[in-house]
Amino acid sequence: MMNHKEYSRPLEFDIEQVRKRNKMKDREEMKKYKDLYNSTMADLNDYKSLYVRQRTEMENYSKYKEKEISNIRKNASSELVKELLPVLDTLDAGIAHDPKLEPVKSQLLKVLQAHGLKVIEAKGNKYDPNIEEAVGVLDQGEDGTVLEEVQKGYTLNGDVIRTSKVIVSKR
Repeated sequence: MMNHKEYSRPLEFDIEQVRKRNKMKDREEMKKYKDLYNSTMADLNDYKSLYVRQRTEMENYSKYKEKEISNIRKNASSELVKELLPVLDTLDAGIAHDPKLEPVKSQLLKVLQAHGLKVIEAKGNKYDPNIEEAVGVLDQGEDGTVLEEVQKGYTLNGDVIRTSKVIVSKR
């Protein structure tokens, strides 16, 4: 009952059978290690992508927080500036009666401008409902042009904190 080869001695046959079994075991063991390697590499790739995602998320969060802190710093004085706007209005009214108040107003305006306040220039410009509020309409001048500014408007760091109250021409 010997296979293809004829063995002269039974011991050679046994040795050949042991070699075949060992090769089979080696192949099975090699396959097991290959599977383990592939599984480990897949896990490693999963952990790498998880790491990259979490790192990106942390960087985005860090940028978001920096931007938020920057906005807080930029707008920290906004409430104080808003409360000082009536003082500017009073100084404007006072200058009409006493021009000596002009240096006080310009000094206060300079300080507020250093904190991001800007006057909205409305008179003579096209009416813009985003920064101006029409409180009156006159039938003179070019259509849609601001004829007169009743109350000044202001922006703080690019955001409108008070719209200009204006009279607009309409034809």
